[in-house]
Amino acid sequence: MPIPESPVAIAVGDALVSGVYARPAQPFATLVLAHGAGAGMDHPFLAGFTRALNDDGVATLRFNFPYREAGKKFPDRPPAAIAAWRAAIAAAAARADGEPL
Repeated sequence: MPIPESPVAIAVGDALVSGVYARPAQPFATLVLAHGAGAGMDHPFLAGFTRALNDDGVATLRFNFPYREAGKKFPDRPPAAIAAWRAAIAAAAARADGEPL
């Protein structure tokens, strides 16, 4: 049976980015994942990869970068990308129950 996925909104500065969180019954770790420059968080590979991790006992949070949310094709500059990573990691940490991130 697939692990339920929950949409999350992650604040990155003044913007919100989309994320998807999934947590098995007793995860041994939580992994935060982001897409590459050519696709968003819903790319079939990334979605399938996180679902496979969920089946193996890993909670996952995948998210979009701000440029993707804005419909732009060119990736964010490093400060914006780093801010997005930090916000996503904080969102995952808030949902973790002591397991490593």
